[in-house]
Amino acid sequence: GPAADGRIKPDIGAKGSSVNSTIPANDYGLKTGTSMSCPGIAGIMGQLYQAYKELNGGANPNSALMKGVLLNSADDLGNPGPDFIYGWGRINLKRAYETLLNQQYFYDSLDAGNSKSFSINVPSGQQQLRVMVYWGDRQGTANASPALVNDLDMQIDPPSGSNVNPWVLNSTPNASSLNANATRGLDHINNVEQVTIDNPSAGTYIIDIDGFNVPFGPQDFYVVYEFRNDNISL
Repeated sequence: GPAADGRIKPDIGAKGSSVNSTIPANDYGLKTGTSMSCPGIAGIMGQLYQAYKELNGGANPNSALMKGVLLNSADDLGNPGPDFIYGWGRINLKRAYETLLNQQYFYDSLDAGNSKSFSINVPSGQQQLRVMVYWGDRQGTANASPALVNDLDMQIDPPSGSNVNPWVLNSTPNASSLNANATRGLDHINNVEQVTIDNPSAGTYIIDIDGFNVPFGPQDFYVVYEFRNDNISL
């Protein structure tokens, strides 16, 4: 990554090196490449879709929910937070499934200039709170920069202290900028935004979603969240 307009790419990472795979003559061998990681992602998504159906009376999930769950539950790799090498991290099927199982998500829609708020209760003893908003954006004009059409913004209002902005990256085309750690800021490029808070104090956190610029509304969106107590690297 990034994409031509600065969007975070890749989205997610998966094991693609020295993967045990079928080979000619009815045998197995080690293979490396995207031909290994991509089917792994596809298989995991198939399991998550089936899990959602079993948890929701056979109904199919919205793809925006599934992608939000997948990205927010990933294990961070590389620089803290998102980066242009690993995206949002390495896929973690167990955590993604637990997000669906515990129904740790909200669904709503917004028009331009409006806002919606959601509250979550963070129990004591958590090492990290992870919150992500994802929306299936309207198709952009060819070669537009940015390609984003409908722009939503997220902030987290903790029980005490200032509002917390999502992670953003610097897509200036030079090595130092592209390799720099993510910082807090407002994102007007991506249709996915994540806020993480390390060692959150117990209490009620308010998730604010703002319709910053929604020329083609209303825009549907999902907010997914997760509590972590191990493997914290942000």
